[in-house]
Amino acid sequence: MAWFSYFLLSVPEAFFMILIAFALVNIAIKENIKSMIIFSFLYGGVAFLLSTYMQTSLKPLITFIIFGLLVAGVFHIKLINGFIISLIAFFFLHTYEIIFILLYVQIFPITIEQIVSSPWLRILAGYFAVQIPILITTLVLLKFNLKIKLPLLR
Repeated sequence: MAWFSYFLLSVPEAFFMILIAFALVNIAIKENIKSMIIFSFLYGGVAFLLSTYMQTSLKPLITFIIFGLLVAGVFHIKLINGFIISLIAFFFLHTYEIIFILLYVQIFPITIEQIVSSPWLRILAGYFAVQIPILITTLVLLKFNLKIKLPLLR
């Protein structure tokens, strides 16, 4: 993965993942914006390093665990709550990634191999398949005040 992918793909993806999870469980976003940015750079760096140096099937599990640990550490919440937020964020990430990447491969004359081999196509696919849909979903959640109530998060 190219070094600029860290700033253009990993960091924004981490920010939007924590953003949608916070919006869904009704954790204040404005009060935590600095911590969210710090978290995005920390987790984005870890995700970038794992993508660069680790090519095993354990990588998603390790990134999930690191996401949960970082959420608990950076936002000073219980570890179980960090993993619940991690689960929510990864659910949206993987759901949108699967749906939109498969949709784009069917609509446009492009293959998954081409996306994986080109850093710019990977960044473009990341924005259109994950980050923009997560941002739109977050805006809808905030606009209509939609949230889930989890007794563990209180």
